[in-house]
Amino acid sequence: MDNMENPNSQSEMTPPAGLQPTGFQSSDLQSTNLQPTGSQSGSLQLTDLQSNGLQMKAPEKATAQGTDSDDSVFHVFGNAKTVEFDQKLASQQINMNPTEKMVVEPLTGSSVVYDASSEQGVPENGFPAGYGPNAGIKRIEKPVKPKLKERIKRSFGQMTKKQRRLLVIIPSVSLILIITLSLVAMVTGVFATDYSKTYSVAKSIKNELQKIRSNTNCEKVIEYNDNTFTSMEIYQGYVEECKKAGRGISEQLIEEMGDTAGVLKDVEVNRRFEAFKVALNESKNGNAEMEKTLNLYSIWHSWILTEASGDKSHNGFEWSEADIKDAAKILIESGNEKLVAYGNRWVELKTEAAKAAYKFYHTSESTEVVDYAEAKSDMEAKKAAFSDFQKEKRPDVVTEFPLQQVNLANISVKFEEMYSFIREIYQKNYNKRVGGCKELINAIICD
Repeated sequence: MDNMENPNSQSEMTPPAGLQPTGFQSSDLQSTNLQPTGSQSGSLQLTDLQSNGLQMKAPEKATAQGTDSDDSVFHVFGNAKTVEFDQKLASQQINMNPTEKMVVEPLTGSSVVYDASSEQGVPENGFPAGYGPNAGIKRIEKPVKPKLKERIKRSFGQMTKKQRRLLVIIPSVSLILIITLSLVAMVTGVFATDYSKTYSVAKSIKNELQKIRSNTNCEKVIEYNDNTFTSMEIYQGYVEECKKAGRGISEQLIEEMGDTAGVLKDVEVNRRFEAFKVALNESKNGNAEMEKTLNLYSIWHSWILTEASGDKSHNGFEWSEADIKDAAKILIESGNEKLVAYGNRWVELKTEAAKAAYKFYHTSESTEVVDYAEAKSDMEAKKAAFSDFQKEKRPDVVTEFPLQQVNLANISVKFEEMYSFIREIYQKNYNKRVGGCKELINAIICD
């Protein structure tokens, strides 16, 4: 209660823990460490204010009397009047973020350190240096790229003696090597296009084309189609050879020709070869139809032989019903509409004629009453009907299904153009190691 009645009494005021009442003097700020007395919380250390660039003026003598002047904290901090910034001390500190200086990479190839602190910046009026109202301000000029001659001179100046020697020796050796290889290639023809394989394959194609031209098997297929004396084995051989002629030049030879050096490297040879291939492909468009017709010829010839053999073994019309159906199966299963219709009608009429003939020749009077005159008349009528059917409806396969053979005219023209060019160019670029042509004293002749 006494304390509340006399708040200005210093003797009865209790200081905060760890601090003892003391007076603040200007001389205390000059010391490095300020340690108030006290044992509970240790010593309170104040950093040297001068090391941070700050100096505090010593307060004047406290004249104010009151409650605040008796506070120990106020004694330490409350009497500081002004704080001043020591520019000299601050400039001595290390700048950890030097934004004034930067590294510029010009086109010269050498890095340049640019110090912006020594240059005038862009004024606040917004106009760049050197323009408008800021025309008098120094402008940062872009580094000028040195000329090529200067750069080369600088590079040579930086080289060592050994590097200069190598710079002269290496290009010289390379140039000599290139010239030597070129001369060797010109003399020996190592790098020249080798037309020997191209000419060799072209000769093989020529021989195969001549075989196709002289192939008479397609004519034999047509000629012997209805001939019952030509066996099926021989006739089928004609058919297969005709199919080969229809397929044209072997695909293997064409592929081999396309892989030769003459076709791959010589543009003119390649152009003529492609034209020849186009002619071949055009001729093959009708090849499938040709093979289909040849298969039909083969079926019909087989049927001709089967019918002739049956008539011979069965005495004309004495066929059993099973033999008749079995013989006509090749026609009915051919898939050709005309042959199927003919085969079915042939079975019907042949069966009727065979039954009438069997009734007339093999009926016994002991078992049944037979009117031989009527049986004979019926037999002759059935035979006549069958004969008329064969005369009127028997298909002429060769005429009704003509064989469209390969047109070799266009193929021959394109091949001769290609072969003549290859032959001439091979004579000029003859490979003596491979050969293939007649070697005279002063000339090479390829046929």
